[in-house]
Amino acid sequence: MNHRHRVRLTALALVATLGSAVVTSAVSPPATAEASTIAPSGSRPFTDPVDRMPLGPASLVTRIGSVQTPAPGVTYRKYTQGHASSSWTIALHFPPARADLVTRDSQRADTFVADLRAAGYPEATKVTYDPPLPADLQYRPPADATMLYAVHLGAFSDSAAAEARLAQVRSTGITGVVEHQAFREQVSTGPWEVRALVVEPDAAVTIGTAHGPELRSADRVRDIARYAGALAGVNASEFDIDSPNNPDFNGFDGDPLGIYVQGNNLLSEAVNGRTALLLNGANGPLRITELTSTTTVKAPDGAQWQVDGLHRKPGKIAHCGGVGGDLRPPSTPGGTPGDLPYADQPWRFETCTDPDEIVVFRPEWGTETPVGPAGSVDVVVDGNWVAKQVRSPAGGPIPAGGRVLQGIGAGAQWLRDHTVLHRAFQPGTQILDPQGQRVTSPTFAAVSGGPALVRGGQVWINVGANGYRSRDGYHTSLFLDRHPRTLAGITAAGQLLLVVIDGRRPGVSVGVTMPEAAAVMKWLGAVDAMMLGIGGDSTLVINDILYNRPTDYWGHEPVTERRVGNAIVLLPRAG
Repeated sequence: MNHRHRVRLTALALVATLGSAVVTSAVSPPATAEASTIAPSGSRPFTDPVDRMPLGPASLVTRIGSVQTPAPGVTYRKYTQGHASSSWTIALHFPPARADLVTRDSQRADTFVADLRAAGYPEATKVTYDPPLPADLQYRPPADATMLYAVHLGAFSDSAAAEARLAQVRSTGITGVVEHQAFREQVSTGPWEVRALVVEPDAAVTIGTAHGPELRSADRVRDIARYAGALAGVNASEFDIDSPNNPDFNGFDGDPLGIYVQGNNLLSEAVNGRTALLLNGANGPLRITELTSTTTVKAPDGAQWQVDGLHRKPGKIAHCGGVGGDLRPPSTPGGTPGDLPYADQPWRFETCTDPDEIVVFRPEWGTETPVGPAGSVDVVVDGNWVAKQVRSPAGGPIPAGGRVLQGIGAGAQWLRDHTVLHRAFQPGTQILDPQGQRVTSPTFAAVSGGPALVRGGQVWINVGANGYRSRDGYHTSLFLDRHPRTLAGITAAGQLLLVVIDGRRPGVSVGVTMPEAAAVMKWLGAVDAMMLGIGGDSTLVINDILYNRPTDYWGHEPVTERRVGNAIVLLPRAG
């Protein structure tokens, strides 16, 4: 049974800009390192690092492109390093399940190699990885099992040759995938292309967040920047992508996953505890920390419900980390029906469920709410949260300046029981940092991302708090694998670094692992840094020109600008 409607609060304080009331968060703040003390100063403009970029062997030399100035106080530069030295290979699945490409069991890898060579595959090779450990201790694997092992078959000059060989060996029951060696090799010579947009504290721009005409639909970064009137932009939050790799897609590819605030309006709830970039918050112009959010609605009769989400289809919670009785899927450890531990914490690549929800929609979402199942309810309210209409099943127009409360299951019944036409609900929202402090201000903006990469000037990667979990602790593949990545950092002088590292392009730029990304941000001078998007999302646009090479797959496609949920944008400052 869902008991959220029985909660009573002793104090409520209105926050007019959020259109809601302040409540106490029910989620414990995540364990975190102390945030850095950043003293903004326009007197120390950004300068390029004097040493080489910390990627690949020490013999590699960093080349720095000429500096461009898109606006006063905003500079762009490109760093390149390395050369191609890797081939294509076949990464084999371990028997008997044929599901794992890596293992922590060294003997298992040795046995597999021996069996392959005995079966006539002398090119079978054991590959060893020694990834660094994450900062959050509870997600580390056992101390004696940090090494990872893979088994590769051959080296090929191109992917087509590797695919042809894989087709041959499949007939013997061996399975695997074709990979470029730079994708997961421990040490690579690259090459790499790293692009950095640097915003000085006194730059003639305003840093903000933006999405396209409707939050429910994804748009290219270029189009989001145009729509916002921005001179530059990079991709921001992850989103509910329409992809074969996302079987739980909810039908709305613009839906941000995690907290999204624009102009002090909470447009997407926090995936509680994930790292976020804060702009113009109560504690400074720039900040990177972990956030939780809580929203409630109080009915005219005093009954109260903790709102489950904002601007998403009720019932499914992508990446988990929601509130109020969510269920983990059976695929996660211990995730049997009715098993609730960790359902209120982030778990990437999984979707939690909740049959009893209320989700709030504003006009930013689009013109209509999603069509709900039988028994679902929409309560339409005006800008003062006065109930104007009840419709069932849910699905219909969102009035200009108004909102819609959409309920399913017990949430729908609560709305039926407690809605009084022409009477007002009392809403409440609170966004808290790990110290329990409110972070909002009249011009507050924020986007979710994670993990953190640098904290207090040191490499600090909190993968567990950001949902990078697996059955044996944390997703080591996301440490090991090189991908395109979009990163944000803050220097001691208060500069914002927006960095895009291209990847998946042999001979051009292979991408970076998480520890490599952290090392690059520290090299650039970030005292705090985090990851934003990853993979084909990574896009940098300046003055309507695409500056990088967005890429979905290793070596198989032309430059492709992916549609994303939202962006961090630089807006010309009036006057």
